[in-house]
Amino acid sequence: MDDAPVKPLFDAEEVIHDDSNPALVWEAVIGTAVTNRVSDVHACAQRDGYELSFRLDGDLRRQGSFSHEFGRRLIGHVKSVSGMDLSEHRRPTEGRMKLPAGDRTVDLRISAVPGIHGQDIVVRLFDSTVRLIHLAELGLLAEQLDTLRDMMSRPTGLILVAGPSGGGKTTTLYAMLREMIAFPQKIITIEDPVEYDIPTVAQTQANPRIGVTFATMLTAILRQDPDVIMVGEIRDVETAVTAVRAANTGHLVLATTHATRASRAVETLLSLGVHPYFLSSALRCVLAQVLVKRVCDNCKTPLPETADIVLEDAVLRRLPEGAEPQLWQGTGCDQCRNTGYRGRTALFELFVSNERIREMILSRAGAGEIDQAAEETGMLTLELAGKLSAVAGLTTMEQIIDALPSL
Repeated sequence: MDDAPVKPLFDAEEVIHDDSNPALVWEAVIGTAVTNRVSDVHACAQRDGYELSFRLDGDLRRQGSFSHEFGRRLIGHVKSVSGMDLSEHRRPTEGRMKLPAGDRTVDLRISAVPGIHGQDIVVRLFDSTVRLIHLAELGLLAEQLDTLRDMMSRPTGLILVAGPSGGGKTTTLYAMLREMIAFPQKIITIEDPVEYDIPTVAQTQANPRIGVTFATMLTAILRQDPDVIMVGEIRDVETAVTAVRAANTGHLVLATTHATRASRAVETLLSLGVHPYFLSSALRCVLAQVLVKRVCDNCKTPLPETADIVLEDAVLRRLPEGAEPQLWQGTGCDQCRNTGYRGRTALFELFVSNERIREMILSRAGAGEIDQAAEETGMLTLELAGKLSAVAGLTTMEQIIDALPSL
């Protein structure tokens, strides 16, 4: 990759001045963010002024700075148009709004938090007009896709999608729901917020500020005669217990949880107070995932270091027939803004419960023991999936090492 600096997408120091119109600057910032697939916009108060940053492909990229004076005016405008309390400076506040961006409408979730130098604001962007991707487009291996579809066809049970925050779990759930709407069944979701409008799916939204939590909504929708329930996130004891109970009483439940690997999702639910017996009988599978940067297709070049990498048989036999393993790197170009990467791809680890693993859940076995049992059944671990992705030319070993420190 070239050593040339990464150019900002929005040069704040060039565009923003103290007499700038905050409404026009706000529209320009969000327009630039939408055009460039930015997931979050940060305006953080520092000692000498505000710093503007974009999160793109998982990285926080600085876009320049502007004065405290303009920062206060900009945040005042954002809070005003998003329905936030302009007079509240001491407590965290949240707001939401829709904003036209060209021929699209973008949903914005806004969080303001007081800091020692002023209010910090972060805007999460949800482009509801973006096409929902198909399950087959996520990057699952054929064997993983077939197994997941088999689990999705079951009438009851719990399917967990695990991964870090911002790791693409919701995208995976939506891809699963998109495929499931083809069947004659009632699907209800509980989300916070609803990111995409899915035809024929009854979508509901949690609102903890008025006491409408995931747990209370889940209890309520069980009376709506659902076949499939999607829970945006299991984050507390009540939601965990109710979701497992629903999976044990004639419903198929899809849910996400924060866990670094498939086996640790089991530990998470047990630590939340779910009874081992009910979890062992409800759990169908756990799909763990992590996002890594994708090598820029325009400037990627082969690396001679391929011969030095140790590749397990599990990786070699999953390469396309006749394909030779090859490591790649991006040298940097205009299309990737000299980073060598453009976009992200997912690595998956699919852990399927069986009789032995159910017994291990009942005895509260550790994640390491469950990992070993799952690997003995042929599960492709995240580490192996990472190596496979690297030698297939999708990402780099540096990215795999960063995403999976245990490698």
